[in-house]
Amino acid sequence: MNQEEFIKKLRDRLDIFEDNVIDEEVNHYVEEIEKQKNQNINEEQIIASFGNLDTIQKSIFKKHGINPSKVLKKEGFLYKKFEELFEVIHRVVDIMSKNSFQENIKILFDLLILIIFICLLKIPFILVRNLGDSLFTYTSIPLISEIWGILIDLIYIVIAVMVFVNIFTKWFKNLKVTKKIKGKALDSISLEDSKKDEHI
Repeated sequence: MNQEEFIKKLRDRLDIFEDNVIDEEVNHYVEEIEKQKNQNINEEQIIASFGNLDTIQKSIFKKHGINPSKVLKKEGFLYKKFEELFEVIHRVVDIMSKNSFQENIKILFDLLILIIFICLLKIPFILVRNLGDSLFTYTSIPLISEIWGILIDLIYIVIAVMVFVNIFTKWFKNLKVTKKIKGKALDSISLEDSKKDEHI
């Protein structure tokens, strides 16, 4: 996480405070980052040394006499999954902007395979829907067949989204970016490693 991302996320987490309190707390971290950057320490390492944003947020709340457990909303499973998805999407876009055209083609090909898999996942749902339709045609209420179709489609959408989110985040968080200088490749960095660095 770079300084700009860190400051934006920290400000978002402190939005219950007045602007002057937010500025004071954020400036404390900005000054610390600038101080350590002058000692030739990497920006990402400095931010990682602060701990994760949850810990920082809770300590600031306690400092101002606020009980974090009463203020902070409990984030559910779906919220965390989609937050992780959007973080990985952001990182993939960032990596694609640094990678070569051939590397980006590989990423797009992997994404296409994932989309094809999600489409193939629809086949058993089509079979179940058709089976239900053939059973319900003998009933005198045609509305049951329509409800059955809608129900099967909704179940497919939920399962397809969850499968896509899980596979995408696991598959693409280990994506590597290879930086090149005058034709020489430097070390590759995986998203998994960079995420670990952020939470140290």
